[in-house]
Amino acid sequence: MILLRRAVTLRGLRRVGWFLALCLSFGADVWATHFIAMLAFDPGIPIFYNALRTVLSIIVAILAAMPAFALLIWRWNTRYIWALSGVILGGAIAAMHFVGMSAMELCGSFSYKSSLVVASIIMGCVFAALALRAKIRARTERPVQACLMLAASICGLHFTAMAGLVLSPQQGGQAISFAGANKGSLAIAIAGVSLLLLITLLISATADVKLAEREQEAKRLWHLARHDDLTGLLNRRGLYEQLDKLAEKPGAYPMLLSIGLERLKSVNDLFGRELVEQLFCQAAQRLLTLLQEKDVLALPGGDEFVVLRAEAPSVEAASFFAQEVVALLSAPFVVEGVTMQIGASVGLVCGEEAKKGAETLLNAADIALREAKAAGGGQVCLFTPEMSARLLRCHQLEQEFQNALHKREVLLFFQPLYDCGGLQLRGFEALARWQHPIRGLIGPDEFIPLAEAGGMINALGDYVLEEACRAALTWPNDLRVAVNLSPIQLKDPALPERVHAALVRSGLAPCRLELELTEGAMLEQTGQVQAALAALKTLGVGLAIDDFGTGYSSLSYLHRFSFERLKIDKSFTREIAASQDAQIVTRAIIGLGAALGMAVLAEGVETEAQLNILRKAGCGQVQGFLLGRPMPEADVGPLLARVACTGGRAVPA
Repeated sequence: MILLRRAVTLRGLRRVGWFLALCLSFGADVWATHFIAMLAFDPGIPIFYNALRTVLSIIVAILAAMPAFALLIWRWNTRYIWALSGVILGGAIAAMHFVGMSAMELCGSFSYKSSLVVASIIMGCVFAALALRAKIRARTERPVQACLMLAASICGLHFTAMAGLVLSPQQGGQAISFAGANKGSLAIAIAGVSLLLLITLLISATADVKLAEREQEAKRLWHLARHDDLTGLLNRRGLYEQLDKLAEKPGAYPMLLSIGLERLKSVNDLFGRELVEQLFCQAAQRLLTLLQEKDVLALPGGDEFVVLRAEAPSVEAASFFAQEVVALLSAPFVVEGVTMQIGASVGLVCGEEAKKGAETLLNAADIALREAKAAGGGQVCLFTPEMSARLLRCHQLEQEFQNALHKREVLLFFQPLYDCGGLQLRGFEALARWQHPIRGLIGPDEFIPLAEAGGMINALGDYVLEEACRAALTWPNDLRVAVNLSPIQLKDPALPERVHAALVRSGLAPCRLELELTEGAMLEQTGQVQAALAALKTLGVGLAIDDFGTGYSSLSYLHRFSFERLKIDKSFTREIAASQDAQIVTRAIIGLGAALGMAVLAEGVETEAQLNILRKAGCGQVQGFLLGRPMPEADVGPLLARVACTGGRAVPA
């Protein structure tokens, strides 16, 4: 029964091997049971056994059992297969028994009672069938009932048939002896050989089971190493192997999509990680509906899926497929009764660019995906070599900027701030410039994103703050200095301590320092941000909102944090002389500032007409090229001298 179970669970040549071992074991065991019982049979006259027919009986048992076990192994799930196999197996037991009985030689003759012979065969078939039925129902459990039934089949047939044996002794004659004189020794020998065969096969079966378990565990570990635990899709390692196989195929025109899901952070913050994981599983199922038979879908890490297609007809077809992916993932998801819409962006690589190795291909797809996200999301971006070159330049520039901080190549320029009415000088805004040894002066629009992405913004902010406070200490006491803060700096819990340290080291009075924040920095009004602003107010420094009106303007944060100043963005100032709408917006901002007790400063004043309109509108302060461009620190002293000669009043350039 153990061997039968093993043969059923295996496949291929291993199944055939254990099938043959099963038939050999069955035939030998049935034959041994029969022959040892015959050696114990003593009718009172000498009995001998024909050697050829005795050997033939075991061969018959083995061969006759083969069709029964073959049906059971290869047609395991067929209805009532146990009954058919049981009848054949019972027939095999009967064939072995009666062939073995025909080997009996004695002085006389023997015959059978037909009724008991028929009964023995029926008993053997019925119990064999019941044994196999019990084995099928037992599955992988220990089939004790099946073993007892099979033993009943073998022994019942044997002893019932023997009960029907009729001997007729005769005097004289001599038969060739096979058994010899010592029947007990022969019985022990047969039993020993039979048990040895059984034990050998059982040991082999046990060893094979352990080997199979190790193979199964190895397959499981292999699968885990190449598949994502959550979705079951290929992970990065599995994807790399697929890409390596693809690279070996000549003439392929592959396509690879890097698919980035959007707005996952909001979903995670609102509903938790478990719902996000279910969302990933649903997204994977949706993507599978778009794939062709040989396409590969992978989840190499993070929140990005990858689709690999070995053959893409054209770039146009690949782009159309990518648009289908975006549309599919942009449709609403419903997870645990919650409806949400996330969207997706796709980076696409196809054609010759997709034949440069797994690492290069995935990097190219990531670059294209980054471009798609930068374009606003929900986009498909086809990779081009120029993207890689641009990214390389950014990386090189980032490394150069890191060295520039250490070498103090970042300089501060100062742009004057004036009263709008009498043009009295009120201070300067500190503006960082990078003095690149080859490219010359680089503006903040280019290197500030590098500093933020490279984790250098706090170091840059500390440097600018220190230098601005140091420079302002040399100015008249009624002049202030304005310094811009990045949204990332505002999230740093140590920001108030950094500002306080810069004031202490320079000796500048806190009231002479004004920190400018963009409206974007106020979008995430977390407890941490609110605490930082409250601590800055406690220090005594001023707070201003820069570029007001271009972002997400909100009266709530203006009221909550008591900003001293609103700065009208230069985009309004630029259009104020030609656009009635720009004038209306500007007057509204000035009126809002006055209502909240906040000063209003207009940026980007470049013409007398703009200045006059702002004066009439009641704007408090101005800055721009009309009154003074950003200048190096060395030029601030001469400007202060000229302003002093005019009683603090500046004359437009």
